[in-house]
Amino acid sequence: MTAPIPTIETARLILRGPVEADFPTVERFMASPRAAFIGGPVTDRFQAWRGFLAVLGHWALRGYGFFTVTLKDGTLVGRVGLINHIGWDEPELGWHLFDGFEGHGYAAEAAIAARDWAASELGLGPLISHIDADNTRSLALARRLGATHERDTTVLGLPAQVWRHPAPASEQDGGMEAYA
Repeated sequence: MTAPIPTIETARLILRGPVEADFPTVERFMASPRAAFIGGPVTDRFQAWRGFLAVLGHWALRGYGFFTVTLKDGTLVGRVGLINHIGWDEPELGWHLFDGFEGHGYAAEAAIAARDWAASELGLGPLISHIDADNTRSLALARRLGATHERDTTVLGLPAQVWRHPAPASEQDGGMEAYA
């Protein structure tokens, strides 16, 4: 096992490790059409549970993974973090928000925090994101984060684009002003 999953605070959010009480929200998300670009919808409860546990496995084996993202009051917003599945070329920064939380800048705020953490604590980056060309919301977020289209590829046999993120804000300007 690696060290415990860190907790990161931003102006509005807390990024923390998953806990079992998060599963019902994750299960609903994975069963919804919103999960279409991340391998869903997954309507089999056991398969959703296995996916939920895979997040913890990533942390145990790789020392990084997806954070559960909450508002400061504990409301679950989504998940953001790093994955590097078998067959991936390199670690990927990924994100997904639960229903009702898009349009508030939460994904960008959490992604910047995770990206900066990966650079400062793990020496990782500039990171990539695999994005389906039809996932217009994720493409827009990648652009907002300063990522640029690097190349086309396939992920799990499906076409995808590789978007390369810039060096973290902490390397560019000495701080995390991007949260403002």
